[in-house]
Amino acid sequence: MEQRPYSKSLRGKITNRTLFIGIAPVLLVGLFSWFSLNQLTSSANLQLDKSRAELLDSVVGNNLSTTSARIVSELDSFMLERISDVIVWASAPIILQAAKSAAEAHEKVGLVDQSIDEIEARFKTRKSLNVSPAANRFLIQQIRRSSHFGEVFFTDKNGFNTALTNPTSDFVQRDENWWKTAWENGISVGEVEFDDSANIWSIDISVRIDDPASGKSLGVMKAVLGVSLIQEVADRGARDISGGTVTVVSRGGQLLAETSSKHAKNRIMVDSVNLRTSNDAAMQEVFSSRNKGYVLGTGNVLGYAKSAGPELYRTVVSRFPGFNWSVLVQQPTSIALAPVEGLSKVQTSLQSSKQQMIIILFIVVIAVFMLAFFVAGVLSRAITRPLLDLRELADSVSKGDTSRTITVNSDDEIQDVAQAFERMRTSVSIIMKRIKDMKAAS
Repeated sequence: MEQRPYSKSLRGKITNRTLFIGIAPVLLVGLFSWFSLNQLTSSANLQLDKSRAELLDSVVGNNLSTTSARIVSELDSFMLERISDVIVWASAPIILQAAKSAAEAHEKVGLVDQSIDEIEARFKTRKSLNVSPAANRFLIQQIRRSSHFGEVFFTDKNGFNTALTNPTSDFVQRDENWWKTAWENGISVGEVEFDDSANIWSIDISVRIDDPASGKSLGVMKAVLGVSLIQEVADRGARDISGGTVTVVSRGGQLLAETSSKHAKNRIMVDSVNLRTSNDAAMQEVFSSRNKGYVLGTGNVLGYAKSAGPELYRTVVSRFPGFNWSVLVQQPTSIALAPVEGLSKVQTSLQSSKQQMIIILFIVVIAVFMLAFFVAGVLSRAITRPLLDLRELADSVSKGDTSRTITVNSDDEIQDVAQAFERMRTSVSIIMKRIKDMKAAS
């Protein structure tokens, strides 16, 4: 007989159906499990992102911007107090009397009628006539109480040095912008600059000395306030933020304080280190019109706030716009988001489980396929082998050969069929023998 293709044979059909029955449930269960895990992972990712955003917005960002505002407030209050200190000093009776006495002494020695160059040449070494030693002692006592001041001195109405705590570079001050501004407006607060005589980065606070009795202007007092106070405030603020750093930036963008570098001298007030010119998007937002806020930077969260404007200082300084400083408080994202780090581990675990699920599913499918193929082979051979024997027996009987016998010990329907075939073969054999005998007798 013609051999059937394997796929159309009984053995092929049994094998294919066995493989389908064995693999299909595994695939369905595996795919359902993978889909469920994938949904769980996606949901976990969304919740984690939402938790991060909420943590940044309601906790971290608000905390950092609030800390920035607190540092700014502390700096503004400190500067306001120091300006008030100089105003109080300038109104002290001993200063008023010294300014009056110095003006008279300077007129007596003929300084009023000399040019600035002549006076500077005359007082190349001496920087004052020392007309009031008591005023000198008074100023020294004041800066000892407030260590942030590098030096304090004042002039008479002609701009000549009267009393000073440190030698100044000039004897005549009336040609200096700070002196002119203070004499005209009553007070002058300068930008952060390097003071050669005090040898520090400082802010000049200059106050006109006015006689409350006569209303006359008697001179100008100048106090040099070092920026070390800004750095001290920044250091205190940084200690309140885990892993955080604090940076204070001047109006022009230079660094006044930088806790991350411990206020390195090669970075403070250096034009090459200017945050206003930075291309960083976070820095650009810091110097935008907003006075307070936070922004997510590269690997960190940045809170910022800007110092007060003229509304704070108008009580003591008219027409002063404020310092326009910016305080930046930064914290690494890894530390800022530490409370949700556990969720990140869960997210990683779920992602790993999903990958493991795919690998396990692949291994199970291969194993089931091999097992099903083996079982199908054994089962199909157990069924088809007796059937093939029966087919060969039927072919032999059809050709007149009834000598072959077949025995099947399967104890099932195939054995019943085999026994029926055997009875048929026996019957055919008897009939054929009778026919032969009849032919022989005739």
